[in-house]
Amino acid sequence: MSGRASAAPDRPARTLKRRRASVALNRLLRGVVGPGLLVLGLACSQATLAAEIPYEQSAQARPLIEDASLDARQVAAWVIKTDDNQGLPFLIVDKVNAQALAFDRRGLLIGVAPVLLGLAKGDDSLPGVGDLPLSGISPNQRITPAGRFVAVLGENLSGKGILWLDYDSAISLHPVITGRASDRRQHRLTTATAEDNRISYGCINVPAMFYETIVDPMFRSTVGIVYVLPEVRSIETVFFAPPVSN
Repeated sequence: MSGRASAAPDRPARTLKRRRASVALNRLLRGVVGPGLLVLGLACSQATLAAEIPYEQSAQARPLIEDASLDARQVAAWVIKTDDNQGLPFLIVDKVNAQALAFDRRGLLIGVAPVLLGLAKGDDSLPGVGDLPLSGISPNQRITPAGRFVAVLGENLSGKGILWLDYDSAISLHPVITGRASDRRQHRLTTATAEDNRISYGCINVPAMFYETIVDPMFRSTVGIVYVLPEVRSIETVFFAPPVSN
């Protein structure tokens, strides 16, 4: 049994039974079905989102898009202008500033939180890294990939919620893992700098309250989109460049 099938929660096994995930969602996550084919049947109504997502979190006032980085603001504006999210809720993960921004299906910013990221800087998961045991993943392979991901809720081996981003690379977004005290993950989330937010095997760790009150309600009963901003390449290359024809 490989390390990904162990109880290590930072890289959940691909064989786990996903909570509220249908066969269509599994195929979608693998890239077999285009997101546009499922939008009408899966998108939450505005009323549902408004009822489930607190627009003012207990620890902060309503977040402002003006406080986000220039890259995050540009990607958010592009998503809304082009309807790239296709009426689905979406997250923008700013790796440079170690921050996640949550938007409802209308493009309204509803939550901001610090994140922990892969130890190594880079924008692409190395081929086959998702099939390696944890002991076989070297520090320079612990990358949080950049790009546009169709995301769906699932569970780890302990039955705790995660949000799948990249199924083949075993990349997910989940509440911060605090099992190994030497990692000081909770502390890293509270510091003012983003320099100490690189610690994971590639998964994105967020504060537990942010996951429970923002992420889980956003993606409940629907897929959504996660845009992970690059840190080596440009946002123009990753998101705005026209597809290359064969």
